[in-house]
Amino acid sequence: MLYDFELQMLGVLLLPVMLGAGIFMWYKRRKANQELLDSGDKDSFGV
Repeated sequence: MLYDFELQMLGVLLLPVMLGAGIFMWYKRRKANQELLDSGDKDSFGV
């Protein structure tokens, strides 16, 4: 059984990890979406 201090330390460690993972995943999705839009624009100019 975890006590209050251990749960608090777990929360202190998990919060920045989850925040960092969320920002990383958002940035990765944004970059992929931007590349998709850029490639789509290039294809439409070639027509």
